[in-house]
Amino acid sequence: MGMRPPTTAPGQHFGFHDRLQALRQNSSSGSSILSASPTPPLPAIAENWEVHSAHSVFSDSASSCGSDTFTDMNSPLPPFDALDSFARSAPELHDVKQIQMNPMDGFAKDPYDEEIATSREIFAPSSAISRSNSYPDPTSAFLSPTSGGSPYGFSVPAFSEYTGRESQRNLLDHFCNVLSHLIVFKEDSGNPFRQLVLPMAQKSAPTLNAIYAVSSAHLEHRGLHVEERALDLHSKALQGLASLISHKDEGNRDEVLAVIILLLYYEVIRSGSSTVLSSHLRGALSIMRERRAKRSTTSNFLERAFRYFDVASALSFGTSPMSGTILMPQSQDFASPQDRTTMASVDTLFGLVADLWPIIHRLASLTDVKRNLEKEELAHPGEEKTNNMRTDFETNTSSIELALLQWIPKIPPATLTIENPTDDSRLQSILNNAEAHKQAAFVYLYRTILADSRDTPKVQSPSKHALQACLRVVIFSGPMAALVWPLFTSACEAAEDVDRNVARTVFRHLETRQGMNNIVTAWEVCEEVWRRTDAGQAEIGWREVAQDMGREIIFG
Repeated sequence: MGMRPPTTAPGQHFGFHDRLQALRQNSSSGSSILSASPTPPLPAIAENWEVHSAHSVFSDSASSCGSDTFTDMNSPLPPFDALDSFARSAPELHDVKQIQMNPMDGFAKDPYDEEIATSREIFAPSSAISRSNSYPDPTSAFLSPTSGGSPYGFSVPAFSEYTGRESQRNLLDHFCNVLSHLIVFKEDSGNPFRQLVLPMAQKSAPTLNAIYAVSSAHLEHRGLHVEERALDLHSKALQGLASLISHKDEGNRDEVLAVIILLLYYEVIRSGSSTVLSSHLRGALSIMRERRAKRSTTSNFLERAFRYFDVASALSFGTSPMSGTILMPQSQDFASPQDRTTMASVDTLFGLVADLWPIIHRLASLTDVKRNLEKEELAHPGEEKTNNMRTDFETNTSSIELALLQWIPKIPPATLTIENPTDDSRLQSILNNAEAHKQAAFVYLYRTILADSRDTPKVQSPSKHALQACLRVVIFSGPMAALVWPLFTSACEAAEDVDRNVARTVFRHLETRQGMNNIVTAWEVCEEVWRRTDAGQAEIGWREVAQDMGREIIFG
């Protein structure tokens, strides 16, 4: 159901990169000082933005918007280069943060303007594997299974300790050098998926098969030919997981959790089944309660991953989280005690929302509370029990609203000055990711829990702020992990063309960068919500639309 590319006459308006290039000539040099505000404004590019009507920007013509338009691998979303020139309202100049740095510095080399490697190039048996530019990662190269060395200390060929099959070594390579980068916010202290989960796979066939399955699913979604089919590998991983659980061995607790977490990512990538995902979460919770082996760094990391998926799945399916109230560990699971930089405050899995996650946990729990209250009010209106339930519900919603209003990302004030433009850009992106989560939580509270009308300012205002924050995540070229929920939640409530065009652009960038099917599913449902809203179903919710379409959206 993707939209057709817009048609724009040459010279009609500036593209995104043209605007940045124009700014380069006028920018002043110097280090950037990060704002302490939880809502960093857009980069100072407003003066070069032109405003166009939705009709002029999004024409029904089937012609392309230029000869250099990049066509992604079978993506159903419209080419984002065409959407860079969306209609918008220029912000007031006093609202725009003047970043004291060259605006082109800190931006990764545009990975979307070059063709992606074909399956033959990626899996050529006798030639080195070259990293696909669709997976931007400035920290490491895409290693060949026949390369002469490895930063992980493996023998030549790389990953031969795990398997003798080259096709499987390719999958391990993809997991280490592509996929593991996309699901974390930082790696300066190491990537836990490579340094904690991967070593377990050397002695655990179920863990190894789960890694194979996740990598194969990711490659298959990108339209690449994979010798090892994801479905077959997933089946092997499930069989191994069942065997591990049946043994009831205290010592294999981390191994079981690692397999489950990997299979949860598999469901996200494939946009799989809510039933399967919920089953995995129940299994993980049971293992954590029953098998209390000695805790380790690996244990802490896997439990934190479970906490993330527990809340994300509750938001996906309109249920309460399976676990009780989340108490986040005081220290990060993978942080260096010597690290005193601003990035040290960024959590590997949660970014800057680690202490926001318990609030979102409480917010997600209100869905069942509201459902029970509505049943009670229908069955026993006016009774004391019903009135008490209503009072408790209103108290909880007010408490959560206040907690959201008071929450700001925690960054040490002494480290707000960053001289490295790349770190500055990355941190700004992570800050805006956190702000998008906060604003999306307001949308969820007002729209889903309190059932406010879509067109009220209480819904439209945080929706707009969340979409703007999502756009800044893209502009600053930082990590895009965990962005689906705030983007989708706010985009579904977008009523104006300017906001919908922002959502289209961010969806396009997100799908191109992350390469996961849940993003495509979210976009298709969002587009259908807009269509039905414009057709007169003003208050229709996205869950009803997804059900009618036979789709399930998994946030992650």
